[in-house]
Amino acid sequence: MKKILLIHGWDYENYYGRIDHNAWQNRKKFLEELKKYYEIRYPDLPGFGLTKEPNVHGYTLEDFAKYIQEYIEKTKFYPDYILGYSFGGAVAVTYHKLFNQQVSLILISPALIRNKDNSKEFIKTPKILDPIREKVRDFYLIHKIKVPEMVYGTPFLRNSYQSIVRVEIIDELEKMNKNQYIIIYGSLDNMVDPNRMMNSVSKEVLERIKIIQNGSHDIANTHTSEVINLINEFTNEAPKLTRK
Repeated sequence: MKKILLIHGWDYENYYGRIDHNAWQNRKKFLEELKKYYEIRYPDLPGFGLTKEPNVHGYTLEDFAKYIQEYIEKTKFYPDYILGYSFGGAVAVTYHKLFNQQVSLILISPALIRNKDNSKEFIKTPKILDPIREKVRDFYLIHKIKVPEMVYGTPFLRNSYQSIVRVEIIDELEKMNKNQYIIIYGSLDNMVDPNRMMNSVSKEVLERIKIIQNGSHDIANTHTSEVINLINEFTNEAPKLTRK
């Protein structure tokens, strides 16, 4: 069996301390179907599921990618594919860039391009004023806008979220062999706009994007068979499934 390591998305409902199970539990049906064809592992990122956060200010995409590399080295689970879901897609691409350019990527609803509001700087200040800036930022986003990722997050998660939420890494796809990855979106994804993504990449990258009609950001749950079929076609594994 080929091996797939899965990287989950940024779901505030899966923050450490809010649940007593793995961060992939909300997509259990997808995991069970995937296990029929692949050997899989699905670690929790720091601050999510059953993994405590480290005693640091926050993580960048590079830090999360390093955590994945350390997990692989520790467990000796060397994957043929990295599957990144939503924010996990950004981590997967960053991991590929920094640690293993041979591994292939399966990117589901990946957050590789950000909404215009997220890509704006909140407040521009000299670095020496960062502590004040963060307090003003947190107060605004928690008490005024009430962004759930911030409301329910610890300082580590809030700072990490702000570190990654404005980062766009679609340019990294242009540097990769187009046969080395697949991107799967739902046509109705309102978390990551697939149309904006498709209008922002080259023809080569565009060829790697597969759209599931009437699918939302949660296509692993709502269109499980279609997603599995696309993965199997990409990895040349298993017969097609019928819709469940």
